[in-house]
Amino acid sequence: MKKILTVLASFVVMLCIGSVYAWSIIASELIENYNFSAFQSQVIFGVLIAIFPVTMIFVGQLGKKINHKYFGYISGLLFFLGYFLASYSQGNFILILIGIGVLAGIATGFGYWVALTSPVQWFPEKKGLITGIAAAGFGLGAVFMSEVSQIMMSNGKNVLQLLNFVGILYGLIILTLSNFIFQKQNKSDNNEEHIKVSHFISSKIFRKLFLGVFLGTFAGLLIIGSLKIIGAQYNVSNQNLVLGVALFAVANFFGRLIWGFISDYFGASLTIFLALLFQSIAIISLNIFTLSDVLYLLIVVLIGFGFGGNFVLFAKETAQVFGVKNLGIVYPYIFIGYAIAGIAGPFSGGFLRDFSGSFFYAIILASFMSLAGSLLFLNHFIALRKKEKLVKQ
Repeated sequence: MKKILTVLASFVVMLCIGSVYAWSIIASELIENYNFSAFQSQVIFGVLIAIFPVTMIFVGQLGKKINHKYFGYISGLLFFLGYFLASYSQGNFILILIGIGVLAGIATGFGYWVALTSPVQWFPEKKGLITGIAAAGFGLGAVFMSEVSQIMMSNGKNVLQLLNFVGILYGLIILTLSNFIFQKQNKSDNNEEHIKVSHFISSKIFRKLFLGVFLGTFAGLLIIGSLKIIGAQYNVSNQNLVLGVALFAVANFFGRLIWGFISDYFGASLTIFLALLFQSIAIISLNIFTLSDVLYLLIVVLIGFGFGGNFVLFAKETAQVFGVKNLGIVYPYIFIGYAIAGIAGPFSGGFLRDFSGSFFYAIILASFMSLAGSLLFLNHFIALRKKEKLVKQ
């Protein structure tokens, strides 16, 4: 029963902290009603995305000594405090940056680490699927956030009141469910030394995983941070722009599950190649076709599905290469690639949009980065096959 409760609780915690993927809805309200610039809105998003993987490194080191549920408590408390501060900021950029970007960013790091690493310890034989289920909650978070946003704003509430409500509700949920994320104790692990940082950072596979995470998430984050703005330049209706955010999250959710499931049968290397190639083609489609409302929503779904693979496949491959017991130590360092992408992706997209007047060149860049990541792992897959043939001979 503990293993099932751990997976379910981890999924819901991910659902709460994954609300950040609905940021484009919050950003548009801050721009419209509180005179934020597009750059300021992306700074907040970028800082959160950058801080939470860095936090995971710190948590990974503490994870050897402290019961994991306490990390959940810290996540819930900081999430509440961050959103609460932002809700009473009266639209002050610095306070919202500290509340959402910094405090909620740290909260996301604590919550993501415990919700990702705990379930896979109970199901080491199904790393891809279990990692996919846990990570899928993070992808689905934007669906609930967008629905809550629409309900509250249609009833006359402003974005700061929305942040207040979300901070209290999600903070309490994270605090409560942390009691049901159980840590599996393996006697053998107590006698084994955990991997040293200097050992895995110097390995070739670490560098490939790090670069792959950066390239894949750079592409997706460039698009997701400006999803509504990209659709608006094609005169997509506002209703469908909001729907696009929700559909992206749903597709992201299924992408994490399905890519994880596929990787258990075909291996992570080949599946990473396929997922990033899929994402690259979906992104460039934004430039190839003249977008109607329906076509816009379809392409958004395809991008979201491809993007979801980034958060399952690299974690699964990390556990496969370095061992499940070292996942919480090694993966946060690999995930720093995501932190860098969180700044570089949205900022590059914003710069190219301001420079050229449209997202045409930003979309090309995003597609190219994802394609580069796919080719990197195609090369890795081919090298592994050659090595296997030599061993058999």
